[in-house]
Amino acid sequence: MEKKLYDISVIGAGPVGLFAVFYAGMRQMSINLIDSLDKVGGQLNALYPEKYIYDMPGFPKVMAKDLVNSLWKQAEFAKPDLNLNKKVTKIHSPSENKKYFTIACDDGSEFESKTVVLALGMGAFQPRKLEAPGLLERETKTVHYFIKPLSTYQDQRILVVGGGDSAADWTHTLSELQPNGKSIAKSVTLIHRTDKFAAHEATIQAIRTAGKVDIHTHTEIKFVENSADNTSLNVQLVQNLTKEESSHEFDHIIICAGYLAKLDFVKESGLQMQGNAIQVNDIMETNIPGIFAIGDVCTHKAKLKLIATGVGEAAIAANFAKVHIDPTSKAFPGHSTSKFGH
Repeated sequence: MEKKLYDISVIGAGPVGLFAVFYAGMRQMSINLIDSLDKVGGQLNALYPEKYIYDMPGFPKVMAKDLVNSLWKQAEFAKPDLNLNKKVTKIHSPSENKKYFTIACDDGSEFESKTVVLALGMGAFQPRKLEAPGLLERETKTVHYFIKPLSTYQDQRILVVGGGDSAADWTHTLSELQPNGKSIAKSVTLIHRTDKFAAHEATIQAIRTAGKVDIHTHTEIKFVENSADNTSLNVQLVQNLTKEESSHEFDHIIICAGYLAKLDFVKESGLQMQGNAIQVNDIMETNIPGIFAIGDVCTHKAKLKLIATGVGEAAIAANFAKVHIDPTSKAFPGHSTSKFGH
């Protein structure tokens, strides 16, 4: 049977990829949506479905899984073919024998497409592990690199490790007062190995202003062991400037030390990289005409790694993919009110 030829294939079903699908649908393109995970949502669903996001237009705050549900509902308008559990191994560019892109996957399946949009986020990601004694054997039980349902941390004493957005957001979520007047966690302590936080300044300010979080800078975990009665964790912390040590009891440790990204197929497909990101021009196109990159995986002069800017890149890529397919079409899609207002 002859393979279906798509106008556009979006690789990555995170929030940025989902918005690219929606915009491709606005341009009447046939769409293939591919993801290595077993459900849409990317990192939002895989890493922190119950974390609040505060910097999406129109939402004072929105839980990650709810944002994914809304984005998927919006993307379904475009009627994409959804191919989950498909890990892309290589993108073959057009050649004398094949007129279009061929997307090869690890299960042997292949897809043909006129254009490709890479919305890979961090790529195949693994958490960056800390090596302090006592952490490894307690992973998934009381030491977490991936967040469990928030009910896990109800009325618990929590240690959060890290200085980036994830660490700050979880600290804020667990310590913030709920409608019942209580916070989720009984107590939250945040430690960071320096005094320079990479997290959004407003989040750090909110944490400091609330005064409900014990913050220790220049502080790291020296070792972890069970408490004397085996009901909690005894965590030895060390101040890395003074070398002063202190002992604390916690019920859970949440480690947000970043992720190690793997983008093997990107390099093998001949795409130009800048560090660990794909270089794109002002229309989000890579060095290979017809392949676009958006979101955290791409880089350009004005790059900001935010969902809010990523969805803008998605709209640009989808519309210029339309121009790539049909040079007589305009990049500007028209206003959505004129398309949906009848």
